Amino acid sequence: MLILEMFMALISQSSYYTLEEIAISIFILVVALPAVPAVIAYLVFKSIGLTGFRRLFSYEPKESFMHHMHPLTKLFIILFIAIGTALAMSPYTLITLLLLTVPLWYLSKPSEGRVRLMLILLFTQWLLVAWGQSFLNPYYTRGTGLHQLYIFPRPLWWFAYSVTIEGFMYGLVQGIRVVTALSAAILLITTTHPSEIIYGLKSFRLPVEINFMIAVTFRSIPLLLEKSFLVLNAERARGLRLRPKTTSNIFQAIKEVGRTMKTLMLAFFPIIIESIRAARQLAIAASVRAFRAYKERTYYKHIPMTKTDMFISILALIGIVTMLLIPFFPTIFGTQIL
Repeated sequence: MLILEMFMALISQSSYYTLEEIAISIFILVVALPAVPAVIAYLVFKSIGLTGFRRLFSYEPKESFMHHMHPLTKLFIILFIAIGTALAMSPYTLITLLLLTVPLWYLSKPSEGRVRLMLILLFTQWLLVAWGQSFLNPYYTRGTGLHQLYIFPRPLWWFAYSVTIEGFMYGLVQGIRVVTALSAAILLITTTHPSEIIYGLKSFRLPVEINFMIAVTFRSIPLLLEKSFLVLNAERARGLRLRPKTTSNIFQAIKEVGRTMKTLMLAFFPIIIESIRAARQLAIAASVRAFRAYKERTYYKHIPMTKTDMFISILALIGIVTMLLIPFFPTIFGTQIL
């Protein structure tokens, strides 16, 4: 729909532009710009697959320091990294926060397969953000003194003016922000059972409904990927071709890509239906177990907080308070600290 509106806007102003400019603009919008994220997404699914995504976003029980850490302590650590990632403007601060997740991952003892899957996902997300910022950020694409790699045709100047090295470098920095937050979130999901997340969230005095909603969200990610895997395998077993046929004919290639996209879109309907059924079954199960029958929820399992957990929690809380106060004191002795 958005592409159609862009096309109509170009046609309505065709008297101002040449036919060649309009044709090149349509090609860039429809083919060139979506090609890079499409290729990256294809390579990710080719190397990881839905099974890999399901493994990556699922809880993995293990005997490790991070698995035995109190869930509230882990929430404090993730909150510290999230706040720092959101507020930090210096690339050195972002890199420091990213490097902070490395020893945490080491303490969780991940398998080699999980590390490989995570590195592929983080690297591709980093490139996607850098690619988008290289031409979408007006501050780094329309100013003077920029190193322009390509200037878009005039009909696209309302959308993007040029692709610049400065925009790409800015995108790499912002990509570190995304990668850091994603790495911390995956660490929490893989080392903490959903019930333990609810147990940790109760210390924030949030309503039990919100805690339950957050836990169900974490639990639904691997289940949704599993349903997608089953539906696509069922369609493939019935002879449906999910991948576009390779051809040297550009028009046939576009037609094949369109057919593949249509097939994948149709596959979403049974996935959505199965997700709604699972949500209804979960609601019935919660009602049968008298969910929300009492104002205060009880827990059959008590997770004690050790001295190590307490010490790490205090450090994380100090870091959170420091991150929140730094914007009010952006410089100390003339040096930027965030």
